[in-house]
Amino acid sequence: MVYIPGRGRHKRDENPKGAQYKDKPKPERPSDIDLIKLKKAYEDLEKAHHEIREFHIEMIFNLAIAAEYKDSDTGNHILRISDYSAELAKVIGIPEEQIEILKYASPMHDIGKIGVPDMILKKPGKLTAEEWEIMKQHTVIGCRMFQKSSSPLLKAVSQIALTHHEHFDGKGYPYGTKGKNIPLFGRIVAVVDIFDAVVSERCYKDAWSFETGAEYIRSLAGTHLDPELVAAFTKIEDRIRHIYDANITIQHYIKEFTELSELK
Repeated sequence: MVYIPGRGRHKRDENPKGAQYKDKPKPERPSDIDLIKLKKAYEDLEKAHHEIREFHIEMIFNLAIAAEYKDSDTGNHILRISDYSAELAKVIGIPEEQIEILKYASPMHDIGKIGVPDMILKKPGKLTAEEWEIMKQHTVIGCRMFQKSSSPLLKAVSQIALTHHEHFDGKGYPYGTKGKNIPLFGRIVAVVDIFDAVVSERCYKDAWSFETGAEYIRSLAGTHLDPELVAAFTKIEDRIRHIYDANITIQHYIKEFTELSELK
């Protein structure tokens, strides 16, 4: 019996401590079959995400190759850009997941050239002022192709396509964006794109040596290129050289195979 003040009588406590939990059912532990179903659902989700990622990567490389058909001088340019970009991103400490996005998005930097007429894209001589204005539009075209995508990978493609020809001093195109206002991915691809362009043979120029190309990159620090990224590029010249040498060897073998095939 518990005395209730103010009531003038003894009354049995109708709700003793702990009584509110008396009739509450105990939670059931998940059965083994429920855990198996949960594990299977998780594995299916992981598989779906992996397949979507692989599809995006395959699509990106196929489109990049399609762009190369418009500009045959680029050869393995897209693959080298991917490797160079990833190495530069690693040395400046970008998170691993961002490095992966950059690695697979950077080959699409020139995808907008699909929209540039062949008579301009493949012209061996110097472009006229009017032709150059048309050529510069490949940045905007590439951006518009993927700017509404919800995929982080394709958003990166759009950003890189638009900004990889902007200059650190604000004198680039298409919008004259300056300094750190240029997205990091665009600044990285700007460095490696210029390097690969100058050390590669094109219809309008001979290939420069590795040393000449590296020195040229250093000369652009603070004007065309982000000086911090140029310093990082210089820091990993041995890794850049490794990629460069591997591709020179591959191109040499391809040239020999082509010449032998033509003799048969």
